[in-house]
Amino acid sequence: MQANPNKGRLLVRIAVALGLVASALFLVVQNLRDTAKVKAVNRDTAIDAVTGSVLVQAEGGFKELKAEAAGKVKVANIKPGSHFKKGDVLVQLDTTELDRQTAETRRKFEADKARAKIALENNPERKVAEERLSTAKRLFELGNASEDDLKGAQRALDGIVTRLKLTEFDDQKAEVDFKFAMEGLELLNEKMRVVAPFDGTIHNDGAMTWEGALINAGQPVTKVFARRRVIEAKISEESFGRVKLGQPARIRLLTYGTQTFDATVSELLPSADDAQRFTVHLDVKADPDQLRPLSTGEVTITVERIPDQIMVLRRSIFDSDQVYVVRNGRVERRKLELGIVSLNNAQVRKGLEVGELVIVDRLEEFRVGQRVRTEVVF
Repeated sequence: MQANPNKGRLLVRIAVALGLVASALFLVVQNLRDTAKVKAVNRDTAIDAVTGSVLVQAEGGFKELKAEAAGKVKVANIKPGSHFKKGDVLVQLDTTELDRQTAETRRKFEADKARAKIALENNPERKVAEERLSTAKRLFELGNASEDDLKGAQRALDGIVTRLKLTEFDDQKAEVDFKFAMEGLELLNEKMRVVAPFDGTIHNDGAMTWEGALINAGQPVTKVFARRRVIEAKISEESFGRVKLGQPARIRLLTYGTQTFDATVSELLPSADDAQRFTVHLDVKADPDQLRPLSTGEVTITVERIPDQIMVLRRSIFDSDQVYVVRNGRVERRKLELGIVSLNNAQVRKGLEVGELVIVDRLEEFRVGQRVRTEVVF
């Protein structure tokens, strides 16, 4: 039986096509494998930093303000989220009865004082006694009155003067008592209002009374927190020794995603917590409204900056201190002496020169002596 020549030619063509496809795939794979992504070694600033967790606190924490007196609420400036200044009246009780009592106390004192003044300046007994003493002196000088008569007139006048002085003393005591009573009424008046102890904000759950409500002494009326923030950073024991006052930092709060805030180390607390973490306070350049109490996040504190250093990408390093360098188209292995190693970069003290090409990707695919193409990344 004779073979079909057309069928044979078809098989040959299929075989040739498959061969071409296989060759093309081999070349593509070979090109991919032999192309190394490299980055030229450059000079930059080496930055050493420590990290920690962050908690935003309102200075003094949340504070519950209580009424010092009982009464009916007349004014309640305690809208949740509203801001206030130190000394602002947040809750005012009705002082109508207290004002009436104060006015009556003042009126009675002033009336008694006026009567006492008239009685002292125009006392008829004193005038009669003074006239009798004057007459006794004149008669004694004329020989018409005895010395006992003169002394008796003098004693009568002295007795009246003594009683008037005692009355004047009582008047002075009455004035002291009046001032003391007025101070007590003024103190009670002050207790009829709840005043802001600092610049701050009404808590979300801070509306604890309302206008027209009857409240008792000691009853909570609002919850507040200070306007000033305390930013606490928790630093590990091994890193705390490198943190100093005034060092720059950046914080990131979970509330704002990738947004960061500039900060400065302002205080180092001397003792550690139960997890052997030390507390650092930060001065953050941000509006207090952005720093919501109990917000959490992370901080990076720069503890050292060394400019003009040879730097490589940290991801280009393997086996702790090794990199691949492409020189004259071939792969070389270099051992480095490293300095500061940060999250993304590493300082190189020895082992590389500026401009050399370091492989930064797919390190496991390369070997010493391998000939490769290079693709420079930035």
